[in-house]
Amino acid sequence: MMNVFVYGSLLFPEIADGLCGQKLKSENATLNGYARFALKGADYPAIIKKDKSTVKGKVLRNLDENAIYLLTFYEGDEYGMVPVKVETNSGIINAVAFVWMAGNEFLEDFDWDEDKFESESLAFYRDEIVPATRAEYFSRN
Repeated sequence: MMNVFVYGSLLFPEIADGLCGQKLKSENATLNGYARFALKGADYPAIIKKDKSTVKGKVLRNLDENAIYLLTFYEGDEYGMVPVKVETNSGIINAVAFVWMAGNEFLEDFDWDEDKFESESLAFYRDEIVPATRAEYFSRN
């Protein structure tokens, strides 16, 4: 079982639960030493290591191997799974985070807008991206 720190589209249970096919347990969390950025031409964010920065998000608790594989498939090759320590109300816990690996030239110089994603993209992700991702994942495995 593994904890996963999320900071973008996976903050929304409609997406995280939908991808994993189950109701996931989550709690608010903070990741120190990283910063979140919008990506050029995308409606999802990235995080990179950056001293004296913090990222607010959630930690998805105790995910099984299948859920981890689904989330890894969803995140794609531009992200690497990195072990991190996150602060929660219950203390500091070990987790993994999907960290941007494809190069800083793809990053905007501003933070991703969660509210804009919710109003402009969430329904499309819930209704189109999640089912398509699950179908593709299960057709390969």
